[in-house]
Amino acid sequence: MWQSVTILIFSTLIIFVLNNVNAETGSGGIIATTNKATFQSGDKVIITGSVAKIVTNNPVTIMVINPIGNVYEVGQVNLSNNLFVHDFVLSDDATAGIYNVQIKHGTQTEQLTFVVYGSQMQLIKVGDYNIKVRGNNTNLINYNDVSVSTIDDSLTMSVNASAISSGSVTQEFQIPKAIIDTLGGSLIVKIDGKVLQCGQTETTTDRILDCMIPSSTKELTIIGTTVIPEFGSIAFLILAVGIFSTIFLSDKMKIR
Repeated sequence: MWQSVTILIFSTLIIFVLNNVNAETGSGGIIATTNKATFQSGDKVIITGSVAKIVTNNPVTIMVINPIGNVYEVGQVNLSNNLFVHDFVLSDDATAGIYNVQIKHGTQTEQLTFVVYGSQMQLIKVGDYNIKVRGNNTNLINYNDVSVSTIDDSLTMSVNASAISSGSVTQEFQIPKAIIDTLGGSLIVKIDGKVLQCGQTETTTDRILDCMIPSSTKELTIIGTTVIPEFGSIAFLILAVGIFSTIFLSDKMKIR
């Protein structure tokens, strides 16, 4: 009984937030918005806005409060004309619920909210790094048999989407740039050899892809301009030591 009431209250709160998110009241002299109304852990949150009156030598202060009342993110942003932008990535353990954003510039203020939904994450190991894959609440796709090609700077993996009855499932791939990256452009994503259009953002360390993976998918390929060697650093070190030992023993036998 109480569980049903709790779920109903939380759902009502979310509906209220979605109906009022990004409201440009402007009553506090600041107008601001987020790039989306809802997010998952691992998503990039972008806050943009403008101020009515510029206060010289005074940055815009942004504070994000999580659903349990703790300060989650703090930033100070310098204005460009009267505009500002601040971004951050939600951590893997970000609490699900309603986040409150408090913005201040001089005496001007603004508040807005966004919602974070829970998600399930799986890891795809590539060398010494991991690709983080997230789905909506449950992950119906498994990824295996990862291979790297330095010939065309690509990353290929087999896909098992048999748990999906039909249609497509949203998948978010958080890929370290140390695994694969591209200079001055976007990564190319292919499903069974055909190009798939995905939403793409990036941080200083990761590429983030939002893709709709069809239920019929058997193979996923990501192409960039640089890719990690097929052997990770530890494996490469072991291989190098092995080669050196073989050469040393071979030379020693020749001396005898």
